Amino acid sequence: MSASDVDNDSLSDMDAKPPVHPVPQMQGAFEESMMETLNESEDAEPQDRMSNADSVSRRKMLLEQDEYQRTVAGRWKQRPGEQFHPLWKLVAQISFGMHLLQQGVAKSDEEVIKILQNHVDDIDGFLERTTEDFDLAQGDIDERIRYLKLPLEHGSVFDTMLNDRNFRIAIVEGNEKIEHIIDRTAAAMNDALKDVQKGLDATRELAKYLTRVDKQWDERSEEHDSVYLAMIGNTEGWTRAFLTLQSKGNALRRALVQLGGIVAEMQKRAGAASRKNLVILLSV
Repeated sequence: MSASDVDNDSLSDMDAKPPVHPVPQMQGAFEESMMETLNESEDAEPQDRMSNADSVSRRKMLLEQDEYQRTVAGRWKQRPGEQFHPLWKLVAQISFGMHLLQQGVAKSDEEVIKILQNHVDDIDGFLERTTEDFDLAQGDIDERIRYLKLPLEHGSVFDTMLNDRNFRIAIVEGNEKIEHIIDRTAAAMNDALKDVQKGLDATRELAKYLTRVDKQWDERSEEHDSVYLAMIGNTEGWTRAFLTLQSKGNALRRALVQLGGIVAEMQKRAGAASRKNLVILLSV
């Protein structure tokens, strides 16, 4: 919710008496989000240039950075000094907005509903973005596995080819690039899975609140009932999406381990070929 949707007296001194959130577990996240809202005009950062980039551009930047940074995460990374994850704060605002409607204390139901829809779109956007990133990474890693498995499936031919020094050098250099891709993909995957877990935890708390408030909201209007039912549907859909993302992340992790094993085996064979040829040279 924006600051204007909460009673002015409640916001006149956030440090002294912040608004009470209907979900105690979200009180801290809600207070932090409200302070950010109040201070956003002073502390607003320029829009992240990766915020609207497509998945291909995000992966390209991830792999080409000199050092790994969560730049590709855009607004979803938890910044230094923040105590709560952006998804927790977003869900805290959603639940507070539903609380305002249920209590009948919103200055404008229309404005609250509009803000709720914006927050819903934000979470949908996170899920879509993360799904695209996982799918692209999985496709990339799977393709590399298929390509690199071929030499090992014909081990004797591969070992013979490794007798050529230039071929060995090309294999070693190629493996170094692949190890870099594995490391970067794993780092981004682990960070994304942390985001996913935060989102799942927050969504489950929102679902509990909505179940509880249903019993206290007996005489809701048709408009409020539509908003409530839509939010129930959102929480169910988000929960399934977060769980699906966890499955995608686990599948990607397995693929990375498999690719790493293939690279290690190729390095082992290249090393053996190098030592073998060194012995031949010394014996000449």
